[in-house]
Amino acid sequence: MRDGKMLDPVCGMIVDVAEQRERGLTIERSDREYAFCGGGCLETFAKDPKRYIPAVERWLATGASDPPRM
Repeated sequence: MRDGKMLDPVCGMIVDVAEQRERGLTIERSDREYAFCGGGCLETFAKDPKRYIPAVERWLATGASDPPRM
């Protein structure tokens, strides 16, 4: 997490973790908490988290994200 922000690993949007937590749009895993822009991205991540986790790792390491996958 960077300054309370997190990359939505599905769409690439930067979201505020606290706000999304209040809205029920986070998933807590053993490695970290993931935050999402909306329910669709959360559901997509939940079905196949290993597909999306590398995007967050890359963003945390470099600040860069892949273009949105739409």
